[in-house]
Amino acid sequence: MATRQRAEAVGKPASPSTGLTVHWRGTRFTLPRAEDFPLEALEAEEDGKHLTALKLILGPDQYTTWRGLASTAADAEEFSAAVMKELGRGNP
Repeated sequence: MATRQRAEAVGKPASPSTGLTVHWRGTRFTLPRAEDFPLEALEAEEDGKHLTALKLILGPDQYTTWRGLASTAADAEEFSAAVMKELGRGNP
């Protein structure tokens, strides 16, 4: 889905040059724009390897930080919900 299409779908204007910043448990995480996600992350997501995809998107340093804060499946779901909220998708 193109940036324009994604923006129209979620009702938010597309930001052409910036990624997404998510504050979770007192820590700031910066994700690249969806169109800048590594292809390996998309392939991992398609294969159902959600944590591998997250590791590739966050990068090694941020993933290590995230893993220091997350220890359960519920934590991963909570982080995912925070990301989706920033994207303007799903339930707040």
